[in-house]
Amino acid sequence: MRLKRGEKSRRKKAAVRDDLNEAMQPWPEGQPVCGPVCPRPGAADCSRDCPDIPRVLSSDPNGYPLEAGIAPLVFEFNRLGVFDPCWSCEGHIGTDGDLWKVPRVWFYAESVVHVRVLAECLQDLSIAGRLNGTWQVVVTYSDSDNADTAFSLEPVVKDPIPSLGALQRDVATIAEELHRGFLARARKLSTEID
Repeated sequence: MRLKRGEKSRRKKAAVRDDLNEAMQPWPEGQPVCGPVCPRPGAADCSRDCPDIPRVLSSDPNGYPLEAGIAPLVFEFNRLGVFDPCWSCEGHIGTDGDLWKVPRVWFYAESVVHVRVLAECLQDLSIAGRLNGTWQVVVTYSDSDNADTAFSLEPVVKDPIPSLGALQRDVATIAEELHRGFLARARKLSTEID
């Protein structure tokens, strides 16, 4: 069986184009990614390496600051301006010495086109041999009484299971490449649909 292409109305095609244009907008010059709560407003060195990121980007900075190993990736999600990260974990080893929790970032997205572009970025990194494991974007939700659909950027856990260190190196690679790769993929898709 051959899959039939979905028919796009002009309105839907325009909406996709608008979503891609939104994704390609540069971060406003001089505006910190962490927003008005930035302890260093106007700093020229606003980056994923800022030591304030774990606290500033957390919804509960005193009780639950971001873990240092995942904070740079959460920063990059914010920097894209089209995702709303809502939960993260840098990954953990259990008391038995095995992988207990994988690194991941949960986020909300207004557009599935943005999610598609993110998935394509992961695929590009994988094809280029830049990642130790296979990474994916999956649909999830936070609470049974929350109707909002969330997504998770996370590794596929299959044998052989990569070490936590390898997965955390992947997190650093994804954080380093996400902005450039996302913009490149959004531009490519925008060109292809025109």
